[in-house]
Amino acid sequence: MSEQIDNAIRWATDLIRNCSESARLDAELLLAHCLDKPRSYLYTWPRQNLSESCWHDYRAIVQKRLEPTPVAYLLGSREFYSMQYTTTVDALIPRPETELLVELTLAGIDPDSKSRVIDLGTGTGIIAITLKALRPGIEILATDIDAACLDLAQKNATQHEVTIEFIRSNWYQGLAREKFDTIVSNPPYIAANHPFLEQGDLPAEPRLALTPGQTGLESLQQIIAQAPNYLNNTGKIILEHGYDQQAAVADLLEAHGFGEIQCHFDFNDLPRVTTAKLIEKPNPRA
Repeated sequence: MSEQIDNAIRWATDLIRNCSESARLDAELLLAHCLDKPRSYLYTWPRQNLSESCWHDYRAIVQKRLEPTPVAYLLGSREFYSMQYTTTVDALIPRPETELLVELTLAGIDPDSKSRVIDLGTGTGIIAITLKALRPGIEILATDIDAACLDLAQKNATQHEVTIEFIRSNWYQGLAREKFDTIVSNPPYIAANHPFLEQGDLPAEPRLALTPGQTGLESLQQIIAQAPNYLNNTGKIILEHGYDQQAAVADLLEAHGFGEIQCHFDFNDLPRVTTAKLIEKPNPRA
């Protein structure tokens, strides 16, 4: 027996409520996906009967959501900065908080700039691709330690018709001693024993993209410590970090020759992205 659209959504919302703070939205997105229609179709035809095959598919995908499998993995895509990106289980799901990092980077690059930018730990490629799409004159290189992530990022770059050099590298390890005008990164920054890792959809995402070690600062420490070797004079670094890591990140940047250190707050009014400029060679004993 089939169901009407509005009844199906209510059924799914009630089930999903236990694993999602956006149960109604999840239910609507999944049904629109099964129908191959926009969400507006659900509001236009709420009493439309689903076909038997669609109702079957919908029940199956809702059960996967309950595992929980994130909606972005079930749909195979996620919107970021008003652009659609392919998502897979190989990479971290794009977060709206990371749009702040992109905004700050774009603000520091003139539209006609030919500057060189490197995106460390590119994942799905959202940062590098968005920057290149909106600042086509820049030269951008993106790295990741995971070959599957690089394949996904290249697929997204091709989809958005931008040219980016992708390199398999553990942060800077695979690079020659090149110089860049801007370093950007959204590295893993959650402490390995933090209970947050077991909440919501996070258990379904790649652990390597979420936690770098016991303190959560390990990747940020590596990126900041080596950054002066890869930046031009007065080059910039722009880093996403945890809401409780603002002071630690600022201390690391200052110890390695950075100034004009400023933390920026995300849409939840949490300290999320720190920007800084290289002003001196770091003290080797720092």
